[in-house]
Amino acid sequence: MDVAVSRRQRFLSNVVLCVLFLERIAYYALVSTFFLFLNKGPWSANEGWDSLDALNAVFVLLGVSYISALMGGYASDAWIGRYWAIVSGMLLYLLGYSLLILITVDKLPRHICSSEFNITEFVPAAAGVSDYGPHAPCKAAIYVAVVVLGVGVGMVKANIGPFGAEQMGPSNQFLARTFFNWYYWCVNLGSALGIGLLAYVEQDNPGICTNGFFCGYSFAAGCLVLALCVMLLMMPVFERYPATGSSPLFNIVRITWEATRLKIRDMSIPASQRQPPPLIKPKFLDLAKVRYGGRFHETAVDDVKAVGSMLSLFAALLPYWLVYFQMQTSFQAQGLHMRFNINFDRNTSNSSAPASGATVPSLDYTAPVTFSVPAAWLTLFNQAFLIIALPVLTNFVYPYFDRRGIRLSMLFRIGVGMFVSSMAVFTAGGLETFRTMLWRTDNSTHIVQTVGNATYNAVDLSIFWQVPQYVLVAAAEALASVAGLEYAYSEAPRSFQSLIMGLFYAMEGVGSFLGIALLQILAPIWLSNMTDYANINDNHLDFYLYFLGIVQFLTLIVFIVVIYVSRFTLELVPLHSDQGIGGPLDGRGHASSFRYRELVRDDETFEERLRTRSQDTRTVPDDEELIDVTRPARSDLLPDEDSDDSVDVKEAQSTGGGHTGPAQNIGVRFS
Repeated sequence: MDVAVSRRQRFLSNVVLCVLFLERIAYYALVSTFFLFLNKGPWSANEGWDSLDALNAVFVLLGVSYISALMGGYASDAWIGRYWAIVSGMLLYLLGYSLLILITVDKLPRHICSSEFNITEFVPAAAGVSDYGPHAPCKAAIYVAVVVLGVGVGMVKANIGPFGAEQMGPSNQFLARTFFNWYYWCVNLGSALGIGLLAYVEQDNPGICTNGFFCGYSFAAGCLVLALCVMLLMMPVFERYPATGSSPLFNIVRITWEATRLKIRDMSIPASQRQPPPLIKPKFLDLAKVRYGGRFHETAVDDVKAVGSMLSLFAALLPYWLVYFQMQTSFQAQGLHMRFNINFDRNTSNSSAPASGATVPSLDYTAPVTFSVPAAWLTLFNQAFLIIALPVLTNFVYPYFDRRGIRLSMLFRIGVGMFVSSMAVFTAGGLETFRTMLWRTDNSTHIVQTVGNATYNAVDLSIFWQVPQYVLVAAAEALASVAGLEYAYSEAPRSFQSLIMGLFYAMEGVGSFLGIALLQILAPIWLSNMTDYANINDNHLDFYLYFLGIVQFLTLIVFIVVIYVSRFTLELVPLHSDQGIGGPLDGRGHASSFRYRELVRDDETFEERLRTRSQDTRTVPDDEELIDVTRPARSDLLPDEDSDDSVDVKEAQSTGGGHTGPAQNIGVRFS
């Protein structure tokens, strides 16, 4: 397909991006302040959730929304198609939001969520807990809302990207990279509005919004209703591909079982009765192919192998997602214990007219104005960086390198993103070390700040010191997250695209649940001193952040090593002189020097090529060779004749009698 895309295709893809923008407003209006909502909530003072319970609930919300993306991708590919998966997800989305809105105004039945929460009913006064302690009011109702809403988020998330890319026609690398850069740009534009406007409303209750969370959640639900209406109205003109009708997951299970069955069968055959090994040793799943005795077409097996390769890459991104989710968890907890109040001095003149003509001098005085910066607002620096950086990368940086023949591959961008994300948590850890040092050594820095009904013992250190860590996370997103989305779409087989996209987001969910597990494991060591709810001053959040940075950096090293080794893997297959190369079926028993690409044509395999050379049956001495195979037997993956990346296979001449014997050694050299 030509790079140029028709106006209709661009219009339809832009409509999908608008729907994505509205959906992201609703998502970030919730997730950016959900920790604060649980701390503050609609309940009375000192009845909010404690920090550990609130962090766990946020991780559950994030985890369910990403894990359910796998279910959404499966349902789309197998049953209902991407369009109806998006519509169904939005309906669940609205149901979860409706439940949260009812909680904000205390309209749920008392047996589900009581309006008053008395800790003494659960903790005896003798335990020394009177005014505060572990809190989690409306726990059951909130978790139900979180799960329902999270499933809706996952169904939309898994399908809206591939659905939008479909509107642009058959994919190629240029279109995929361009679309997903703008896709991520819309994600961050929506999150900037959701965080910049709605998070402020939810935290500070401005103007007529005396219940900030009710106003914010209602506006977010309205955005979802608008997005749903757009999807329904545009249904006749969207490009909608039907579901395949078959289950991709079921095919994966069947092919894996077939390969396992044949592997067990081959192991049970005595070595003397086994067939000679093929020239190229098959991988495990290759055994399910017809050519190796299985029952499945080669393309079906190759599709499943592609899923396995992608799963390995997505698993390598788990530490990256752990770092990413710190923006909604530990970064916010850190920001709430820094100075987020900004005082403005305002000169005000107060003059009143005298009652009896006497002159009264005007009084000038300074009236301080205090503005509370919402902790979630710091993520705006993340969004602002991405909103600026992504168009620059799309329109200038990547084309600049493309014109010079330098392609910044998806794997390269993911690796650089991993490095930058490790620097982000190291920076956050350093800031937390400095903050806690001030708390423990300088009492003059202690301040008390109130957000709604919640009180935080903080340090007189500006919250804007968190900006570098948010910007570093944004830089990592611009590289790793966008490249991951592009990889999930462009490298996936057509019948697996939604499933692979869901798998990509599901691994994000696994990262979120891994965050819950880490908190539970490390809380007794570094986060055990909860002198009051929502307090982290006497803990070691910095150690937790350093730990995440070390894990991310070690994962990057393993990622680089695996990528390097996978490109130069040697398959060593022992062959006797009467089998394959060097034997009577070889036909290459003469001195020669040729390029590796000459062994294959587009339409034949190694074995077929060797069979065509079977006319030459000259006698050769019995020996055993080790054949080094460093390139796949596909000519489309081999370099061109004029490429610098050619492979030379050199054979040493035999010193035997009057004929040229087989190669005594075969070496593979990358020039």
